[in-house]
Amino acid sequence: MSNNTPQTDNANSRMAAAPGDARRQMAGLLEDFVQNVRGVRHALLISRDGLSLVDSEIHKDFADRWAAALGALASLCESIPGPEGSTGLGLKLAVVEREDALIFASIAGTSAVFPNRPGNTKGVVDTVLAVIAQPDANAGAVGYEMGALVDRFAPYMVEPVRGA
Repeated sequence: MSNNTPQTDNANSRMAAAPGDARRQMAGLLEDFVQNVRGVRHALLISRDGLSLVDSEIHKDFADRWAAALGALASLCESIPGPEGSTGLGLKLAVVEREDALIFASIAGTSAVFPNRPGNTKGVVDTVLAVIAQPDANAGAVGYEMGALVDRFAPYMVEPVRGA
């Protein structure tokens, strides 16, 4: 990974950074992810209501379309009842297989890094990590690496998905 990967032991200093700096650091994490995970084409951090927050240098029109669709996917997946009828337990990973791509979505935490973005409620925004991969990508490996990336996002989250 690149040198701009945040470490959880200095989370307070990262959160104290200006929002623009934090967004650039998060974009760097996404770009490193795309470069280092075999088969991954694009990665985005989106709001739960489907708005693009930061991405791995994707054309804005594509980022907006994917954000809207994948935000809806994450919402849909969370409303599907589990075996005991429970809902809203937090999306671990959703995978859509298409002929031309594998598409992944996973809850990434609640962040205060995007104060002026739509979807921000009470100073924070719920986030989803979305990944578009080649159709022959190893889904298990991509899912594992997504979990590791969500862990690296923890310093930028008010409420991380996993313990920091």
